[in-house]
Amino acid sequence: LNLYEQQSTFNPNMPLRELMYVGKLYDKYIHKHRLNIYGTKLISIPVPKLMVFYNGATDADDMMILRLSDAFPDTADGSESDIEVKVTMLNINHGHNRELMAACRPLSEYAWFIAEIRQNRKKLDIEAAVDKAIDDMPGDYLIRDFLIGHRAEVKDMCITEYNEAETMQMLKEEAHEEGRIEGLIEGSIKMIIELGREDGLD
Repeated sequence: LNLYEQQSTFNPNMPLRELMYVGKLYDKYIHKHRLNIYGTKLISIPVPKLMVFYNGATDADDMMILRLSDAFPDTADGSESDIEVKVTMLNINHGHNRELMAACRPLSEYAWFIAEIRQNRKKLDIEAAVDKAIDDMPGDYLIRDFLIGHRAEVKDMCITEYNEAETMQMLKEEAHEEGRIEGLIEGSIKMIIELGREDGLD
């Protein structure tokens, strides 16, 4: 039972979120296979593997293990939880996890693409930054033809993400100035290689 999620903002609550996702998926699995969880025979269920791909602008280690137990408050009697969930977070920004990138060219190329957009944003607006990143992409990149063929969709996706992130940052700053409690801001970018599955990019 493999759960993969991509995050452009670090979210320490992923173990809790993944626990909720897994519970729903197991419920569907049990009903689909007509398993009896009330019987005396041990049923067999898929092993859960929980993974987050992180490509946010905030620096992070190549790999982090996020644990549900980190969210539990310390108890006076030192009692331990009977539940633990761990999520592996991999940093897929350009220059990180070199072994993984070497084993998956589309992912490595996607990381390069995002890094180029961020670099271009220092001098260009978001739309021009995306265009330049696509135009400057090496000719032998596997995702290049897909990006060129879906240029308008890719630009819309990046522009939407940028505008949402900018708006949320403004709201966060306003809330902070007014003394409100700051909430966690979550952003999400659909991975280009996921969009490219129909084009045969694996």
